[in-house]
Amino acid sequence: MTNFDDHFNHNMKKKLKVILSLAVLAFVGVSMKQAFDGVGIDPTNINTQFRPQDDFYSYVNSIWIGKNPIPASETSWGNFNVLREKSQNALRSICEEMSAKSKATPGSNEQLIGDFFAAGMDTAAIEKAKFTEIQPELKKIASLKDYKGITELMSYLHLYQTNCGFGFFVMADMMSSNDNAAYLFQSGMGLPEKEYYQSADMQSTRDEYVKHITALFKLNGETETMAAKHADMAFNIEKQFADSSLSAVESRDMQRIYNKRTVAELQTMAPNFGWVDYFGQLGVKEVKEVIIDNPAFIRQYNRMLTSESIEAWQAYFRWQFLHLVAGKMHNAVADENFRFWGTVLSGQTAQQPRWKRVMTSTESALGDALGQLYVQRHFSEEAKNRVNTMVDNLVAAYSERIDTRDWMSADTKKQAHNKLNKIMRKLAFPDKWREYSGLNVSRKSYVRNFLTSNQYDARWLLGKFGKPVDKTEWGMTPATINAYYNPSYNEIVFPAAIMQSPFFDAAADDAINYGAMGAVIGHELTHGFDDQGSMFDGDGNMVNWWTDEDHHNFETKTRMLSMQFNQYMVIDSLKLTVNGELTLGENIADLGGLTISYYAFQMAQKENPSPAKIDGFTPNQRFFISWAQAWRNSQRPKSLMMMVKTNPHSPARFRVLGPLSNMKEFYEAFDVKEGDKMWRKSEDRVEIW
Repeated sequence: MTNFDDHFNHNMKKKLKVILSLAVLAFVGVSMKQAFDGVGIDPTNINTQFRPQDDFYSYVNSIWIGKNPIPASETSWGNFNVLREKSQNALRSICEEMSAKSKATPGSNEQLIGDFFAAGMDTAAIEKAKFTEIQPELKKIASLKDYKGITELMSYLHLYQTNCGFGFFVMADMMSSNDNAAYLFQSGMGLPEKEYYQSADMQSTRDEYVKHITALFKLNGETETMAAKHADMAFNIEKQFADSSLSAVESRDMQRIYNKRTVAELQTMAPNFGWVDYFGQLGVKEVKEVIIDNPAFIRQYNRMLTSESIEAWQAYFRWQFLHLVAGKMHNAVADENFRFWGTVLSGQTAQQPRWKRVMTSTESALGDALGQLYVQRHFSEEAKNRVNTMVDNLVAAYSERIDTRDWMSADTKKQAHNKLNKIMRKLAFPDKWREYSGLNVSRKSYVRNFLTSNQYDARWLLGKFGKPVDKTEWGMTPATINAYYNPSYNEIVFPAAIMQSPFFDAAADDAINYGAMGAVIGHELTHGFDDQGSMFDGDGNMVNWWTDEDHHNFETKTRMLSMQFNQYMVIDSLKLTVNGELTLGENIADLGGLTISYYAFQMAQKENPSPAKIDGFTPNQRFFISWAQAWRNSQRPKSLMMMVKTNPHSPARFRVLGPLSNMKEFYEAFDVKEGDKMWRKSEDRVEIW
């Protein structure tokens, strides 16, 4: 997640995750089989210097973390990272095999993958080309003459997915989930969050950021004086965007970010921009309404169109385009790009090897093409069937839990059951693969392939406008180590690559699989009933299905959970704590998911009991150990700080300690008593689902 050499602009991706409420499971993580040939739990990793009743995370994970330091090219290291390594090596093999083919059929997946990867690995051609391959775009920006020309330039740059000004996207209408709608959202900033532009603690980061912009302008041929001047101009525009932006916490308010306006109203709101022309130039015709996340941002953008000089706008657009392509350029540019985004912002000391960067870019551009080959070679249908059975069991357990909620009325329970029963499941890979007909990729230019694929993707996405929503589409590739819930589709999605140890292992007992994969399934199911997902009904529409009293009871419980996580200290020296409001949805999902999986595990035990003890641990103890070791992870301080300020997930340590400290079932399994550090008074424990 901290690799900024990405196919989609990272700010656009961040915003879309807010709107879609995609439940990305983790920042980081691994396969225990790297160090252990047994199944499930390696008893030598249990650190008895820590009492499980005081610090369960360290009890389970500290030895492994000590033996597995963060590689220089990474910002963190844990189970997800190691599993991602396995996935990347599998994809690398495919990419190298395809690139070795000299006569692949033009337009075939083999040709597209092979030529994209080969062009990225051709460092001699990239070094020789320097900036020549992006001259058309730089000249287009330089030709801007007046603010009226910004409309056409913005549409041109947005088709390349350049992060400039506002963002524009087409996806399911949150109020009418079968219809695709046009969305406008705040965007246009390079730094991760508005606090980076405003906080006194971030001044050194801002200084380095301006230094970075200056360096790229100099590499592009500007003098020191002009580069510094234009960097200040570009940063000033971003700073104004930040001042009018919603914070990460504010953007979680689904009703606040849903502001539907007619195009005529939009034109009145921001008359300095040619909205009808802009939509038409993007190929999105007959737009009558748009959904705006932050009207104040659009008004600010409108004022800036005429208050900022054309020279300043040119500098801003040039910077954003250079930022977009920097990771695909020659070494001087790519190294400077890494210096800021990798080292200054995230604490990395070395770049990832080139094959990883190019492979990641290839997967971003051609995810389904690579995914088909990955699934053919590396996926077991048995795993899919076993996980599907686990989903059945989790849904059954969830249904029982809904019935036992004493804070919900019968009417709300009925609606909750209706939503639960309508949740779609997508396992392993799509039933229908995306095709890439018409996409032109060659071995001549890596950066041109990148830009061409960006434009191809943008047109594909925008081409959905005016068409019914295709709910068979996936938002992740099969080789992704992750999962998500999409409220507009009311679906849970589990790519093939996460159906592996340590999350799922066909050779492991149920305690291991339910403690990890079961909790992952429960996590995604619970996102349908967290503080955001609960605002959507079973058909994926943002409709209130709660009684007022029940919603008040729910908010009382979630507020307690926020307050708990606000107390967790992340970095003592900075007095940096978890943001309980920002992470609320994920914390609800962790607590609910683990609870539901525990009860599904108990149901499974009645039919297929686990051994009384393995390595001295009971089945219930193994269940909780499996959960804790799934989140073993260490993270660099800079990366950790950025995560706390921008990411809706709590750091790994607190994803373990937080839920367990609220579960009486954990207390019983490990004999947690008053006076132990994991203990909370019964009235202070949060139980929601």
